[in-house]
Amino acid sequence: MRHLRKTPYMYKIKPPNKNQLFTATLFLLALGLYFLIFGSAFFAHLKMPEALIAPIMALGSFVAGSTFLGGGAVAFPAVTKILHSDPNTAKTFSLAIQSVGMSSASVYILMRVRIIPWRFFYYFLPGMAIGLLLSLVVLDVLITPNDLRISFTLFILVFLLVYLWAFSNKDKHYTDLGPLKLMDKNLIIKAGLLGGVLSGCLGSGADLVGFCILALYFRLDLKLATQTSVILMAITSLLGVVLQGFVFTELDQDVKHLWLLAAPIVIIGAPLGAVFCRRVTTRSLLIFISTIVATEVISTLILVPINLSHTPYYFALTLFSLLLLLGLHRASKRKVHKAQHEFREDDI
Repeated sequence: MRHLRKTPYMYKIKPPNKNQLFTATLFLLALGLYFLIFGSAFFAHLKMPEALIAPIMALGSFVAGSTFLGGGAVAFPAVTKILHSDPNTAKTFSLAIQSVGMSSASVYILMRVRIIPWRFFYYFLPGMAIGLLLSLVVLDVLITPNDLRISFTLFILVFLLVYLWAFSNKDKHYTDLGPLKLMDKNLIIKAGLLGGVLSGCLGSGADLVGFCILALYFRLDLKLATQTSVILMAITSLLGVVLQGFVFTELDQDVKHLWLLAAPIVIIGAPLGAVFCRRVTTRSLLIFISTIVATEVISTLILVPINLSHTPYYFALTLFSLLLLLGLHRASKRKVHKAQHEFREDDI
């Protein structure tokens, strides 16, 4: 029998180790527990068009686990544009489903990532809680849903452009925040406040704002900043669901039905997104994020009615977002990063 010569492509696939098997078993057990408790209700509501939420959130949960955009960046436009639900239902569903998906992704991240900047949470979360409560109590009834959707689209578009420009140079990236000065702490608290307001209005945003500060100001590595933002949004979503479900009683039947259909998908989809974020190159992750943002912008232009009389408002918001993000990047240039530890690829 002729001896088979080894090629460079042979033996590339390694068997899973004990930690990987344990992690996979844990998520499969969570999925089994879901069907044990909610299985009959799941199949009872598995009908069109509501069943479309399952494949939609397969993508949404993957985005939630792998990027700073959060599952709400897919859930909110999909529920309003495809399922034709009202924006309040879409926002409430976004928070509810992210409380499952991003919490699931966070479990994977906490089990696999060695370095998380925990001091950031200490200053970010109080501001987030205040902003979320303020948004649900006051701003929810003052801002029109279309203006919110267009504003969010403009903000993430501007952020992506600024981010790509800022990281086109070869600045060093870091794994920690270094010593925090008073200005740093104030900035994180205000970012938490803004993130909470956005999350209360759109069902997503705390992760995006947290990522802005971590990546543009502290210059954390892209993947580490993304993983930290996932945990931030998981905590924000859990708090949002508690407030909406027990304080404001806004979890209506439509939200519960959509949640039942999407929950088993995101339990697995979000951790897979987190695995993707951890394994791919920074370049590949940027391409994936750019594709998602482009899809968001195009879908908004096609499907969201734009009030031309509000054009000055949209222009002012775009200019403000641009100046804010550019100012954040310039502040990072002035910031002394010497005490921070330089990122190495094997750190995560």
